[in-house]
Amino acid sequence: MELDALKEIWKDAGAKSGPPHENAEIMEMLNKSSKSPVAKMIHNVLAEAIFIIVLFGGVAIYYFIAFKGMFNSVAWLYIITAWLCVFYYYRKWKLLHEMQCVACQVKSNLQRQVHTLDNYVRLYLLGGTALVPLLFIVLAVLFYYKFPTGAFSVIFPPIYKDTATVLVAWIGWVLSLTVVTAMTYVGNRWFINRLYGRHIRQLKQILDQMAEE
Repeated sequence: MELDALKEIWKDAGAKSGPPHENAEIMEMLNKSSKSPVAKMIHNVLAEAIFIIVLFGGVAIYYFIAFKGMFNSVAWLYIITAWLCVFYYYRKWKLLHEMQCVACQVKSNLQRQVHTLDNYVRLYLLGGTALVPLLFIVLAVLFYYKFPTGAFSVIFPPIYKDTATVLVAWIGWVLSLTVVTAMTYVGNRWFINRLYGRHIRQLKQILDQMAEE
């Protein structure tokens, strides 16, 4: 089996005393074992980056054109968010490509890279979950100040309404936002596991089984 062969490579790699380029064949064979999950994650990162650019870019263009330029700040908010996402995707894409390097050390470097990738994915889960309520709050505040007595006064009641109505509206809004955030977390966790989590676990399993030898 491929895994049995990798265990032998792992033991042989520890006995090598030459520089990394002299072990290129060993590195290449190890790279083949991780190529499938790593290649899939690279594909997923690129697909996500393209999706975010198209989606957020389209929304930004819409807000630049619609409402006679009243909500250009919303457009810039989406542009900044998209830029931060793309920067994150680039960092993760770069790390994944480094994991395919055939001239790197086998044991310590690959283990460190998998650990870093795992941290990136955890940050992705937390950041992606927090992004939804934050954007919702910022957009609601902007719309409130643009339409203080319009339809959005139902979400953010004006101060001239009675205290009981204001309190009930705010409680309902906070509860709704909490439910949306919880649903976002569950959805993101499932989505991230499909795109990255299961592939990272596969890499960890290979490393753990090889380390036993």
